[in-house]
Amino acid sequence: MRNRILTGFLTIISAALLAAASAGPARAQEFTLRLTNVDSPYSIVGDLKYPNHVYGMMQAFKNSLEAFSDGRIKVEIYHSGRLGDLRENLESVRAGALEATTPNEGVMSIFYPDIQIVTIPYAFRNAAIAWKVLDGPFGQKLFAGLTEKGFRVVSVGENAGFRIWGNNVRAIESAADMNGLKIRTMEIPAHQEMVRALGGSPTAVPWLEVYGALQTGVVDGAELPVIGTLQQNLHEQLKYITIDNHVYSLAMIVVGEMWYQKLPTDLQKAVIMAGRVGAVTSRGLSQSLAIDVINQFSKKGIKITFLSGEAQQKLRGIVQPAVTKWMEEQLGADMVAEFKAAVRAAEKEFGLEPSL
Repeated sequence: MRNRILTGFLTIISAALLAAASAGPARAQEFTLRLTNVDSPYSIVGDLKYPNHVYGMMQAFKNSLEAFSDGRIKVEIYHSGRLGDLRENLESVRAGALEATTPNEGVMSIFYPDIQIVTIPYAFRNAAIAWKVLDGPFGQKLFAGLTEKGFRVVSVGENAGFRIWGNNVRAIESAADMNGLKIRTMEIPAHQEMVRALGGSPTAVPWLEVYGALQTGVVDGAELPVIGTLQQNLHEQLKYITIDNHVYSLAMIVVGEMWYQKLPTDLQKAVIMAGRVGAVTSRGLSQSLAIDVINQFSKKGIKITFLSGEAQQKLRGIVQPAVTKWMEEQLGADMVAEFKAAVRAAEKEFGLEPSL
């Protein structure tokens, strides 16, 4: 059944791209866009093989942009860290030495601290609320701020949805269980504040070094993306995983603002349209794959703890006020208030009671 769903999903994407490609004859190539990521292109889950959610976003963006531009823009994809890690890639994009890359909110926060606003713990009840906020006026304003830093966000995809807690010491069912644990985080201060509020000791570790940090005991556990945990074999070093929907994670395509401004107007529009196709592809793959990955963790012998209801509310009551206060001090009370208002508006549109 899952294979049929995935095949159908990819068939729809392929049909849309073929329709775009048939719009007119290809013209001579005028521009090249190199697009990078650190993960391998496919995720193996049991006997199933999926396109990685970021690679799928990249591939859909490539195919769409080449079609929408009538061949005037050629896209070259470099996966598996072949051109360095994401921080290095972002530095190259900003300097004009690379055209595009695919950061998450963690590495992006090094260059643009305001992106941390979307990581207020337990702010999004579900992915649909997150999409509404990120695609709406608040998200547009937030991502527009990146142009001053040398980046243009053209695709806001999904980094496997909500992040998880994993460790090799004990099951995390309450804040008391986090007490004293050395927890890996992304290089994002807001995540570190979240871990401190729960009683853990945060340690920023680059993505490609997490396996070794768990293996050698540099950290006891980690705050992790669902799909990436399996893809990087981190489950081999984990005994416990807790799923509590604490932070919704992004996977973006950003292009260099200098490169973007060199494009004629029609090609700028093609880049934006292709980015939309990439975003939808990433979100669909993430939503399809994440639950299969969780089931695979269970088959591997990892104890899975799902926190909802009262248990989740207790964690939320501890960590959200602490991180929100920190964000008001770092990013400004006005930004926090705008974000909360955007979340409440999205919840109201879906007929839900306000949560912030």
